[in-house]
Amino acid sequence: MKLKHFLSFVLGGVAISAAAQGGYQDGVDYYNADRFEQAKIILDNTLNDPATNKAVSYYYLGCIDVQNNDFAAASDNFNKGLEADATYPMNYVGLGELALRNGNKRGAEDLFKDALKYGKKDARVSTAIARAYFNADPVAYAKEINNNVQKALKDSKNKEAAVYVLQGDMAKNTNIGQAAGYYEQAMIYDEEAGRINPEAYVKYANLYNKVNPKFAIDKLKELNAKLPTSALAQRELAEKYYDGGQFTPAAEQYGKYMANPNHFQQDEQRYSGLLFYGKKYPESLEITNKVLAKDPDNVYMQRMVMLNKAALEDYNGAYEAAQKLFAHTGATYTTNDYGTYGDVLAALGKPEEAIVAYTSAFEINPEKNKDYLAKISSMYTDAENYEKAAEYMQKFVDLGDASLNDYFILSNRYRNLALSQEEGSEERKQSAINGIKYVDLALENAANKGPLYRNRATLLMVRDGATEISPELVETYTAMLDSYNEDPEAKAKYADAYKSAYNAIASYYLQQGDKPKAVEYYQLFLELDPENQGLRDYIEKLSK
Repeated sequence: MKLKHFLSFVLGGVAISAAAQGGYQDGVDYYNADRFEQAKIILDNTLNDPATNKAVSYYYLGCIDVQNNDFAAASDNFNKGLEADATYPMNYVGLGELALRNGNKRGAEDLFKDALKYGKKDARVSTAIARAYFNADPVAYAKEINNNVQKALKDSKNKEAAVYVLQGDMAKNTNIGQAAGYYEQAMIYDEEAGRINPEAYVKYANLYNKVNPKFAIDKLKELNAKLPTSALAQRELAEKYYDGGQFTPAAEQYGKYMANPNHFQQDEQRYSGLLFYGKKYPESLEITNKVLAKDPDNVYMQRMVMLNKAALEDYNGAYEAAQKLFAHTGATYTTNDYGTYGDVLAALGKPEEAIVAYTSAFEINPEKNKDYLAKISSMYTDAENYEKAAEYMQKFVDLGDASLNDYFILSNRYRNLALSQEEGSEERKQSAINGIKYVDLALENAANKGPLYRNRATLLMVRDGATEISPELVETYTAMLDSYNEDPEAKAKYADAYKSAYNAIASYYLQQGDKPKAVEYYQLFLELDPENQGLRDYIEKLSK
């Protein structure tokens, strides 16, 4: 399974949470970078911290409510912000935007005047008012937006970063180059004032991430160097590595980010997945167990326990994790879930249960998951159901793209089926014929033909019965010997195969009345089995 697709199942639908120790400013940074869900979590979790400016936090919480079209909650938060500090102007701006959205322009203007009363020459307030008009209706309020942008520029002598970020946001959907220029100006003017503007860096990187990911990553590296403790900076860099398929540096960056108290459970889960795909199974399992300690019913982390323990060959542990994973009613399971569970069951010697798991994996997408038919066939072989083993391997081969090894395996399946059927029956004969057909297909282009010829010889004997040695069998055994003889050590490696061949060929010549030729092959047999006194006596008898 592709990593991104896999991780979508690790992360999808998960309620995320951040540690409460981090500062509320991280929440502000996340909001300004348009990461509203993450911003809300941090702002909620830090709201009652002694260092938190509640007027600021309530303002941004209200702005998030506006983004979610929950205007009642937004109004409540803006008013709580005013209760915390009536001189903080932004909550008036927030209420003003709500008035605009309700069609009450006059009321909005009064609220904006209240905001300017506490921030008359503050370009950030004028910028926030311009943004409120833009959010409400960029066409209807184009004049008001422009007036407030110009006021912000004038009040700041053209150096307020927030107004350039706003202009970048206004331009990004129609003119990426212009938007990038505005974000660059925001970075420059804030740094001239001794500040770093993370939102401008992040928005700038996001503009270029799809067209020039390296450029985006380099910009975020620059931000991390300038703000090494910023949760937003750390996370955005990790995300960009991930988006670009650079999973090793993504894992390393997520590892650094995990030390920041304002990280999210979602990030821990992704980090666990990246570690798993980097084959760092104990480390992945450690992260997974930390998440499960606070969220014990987390389907996605239970998946990771199963995957990691299976990779570590802790099959009993993987089996236990699978029971928890598959106990969830209504959860969505993947091909990889069922496939891994099938592998675990196979390793534990539970072929019947493995068949059920592999069948579920196959049925999710039969066109892409046809390899599971071969696994099902293998499990039926382990369960000694040779008819089903041959049936499923045949289905696999019939779907196309079978390899020489697949043909060889199918021939073995038919051999096993034939040997399980009644001797002399038509079913037994037909199974052997089917096996010969596929071993012959494998022989057409096989490099190492010896084992294939040996299998073919067995199938011939099953097809013909043991009463007579056919010329075809001799020809097959001779071809097997020729193939094996290419390896100087073959007689030691394949002694049993050589013995079978020598015995069958000798028997054939004896059957034809050619005793000298029969003795020749029995002598070759005896060389491999010099302690076989019975054979030695038989050779002496034939030689008289």
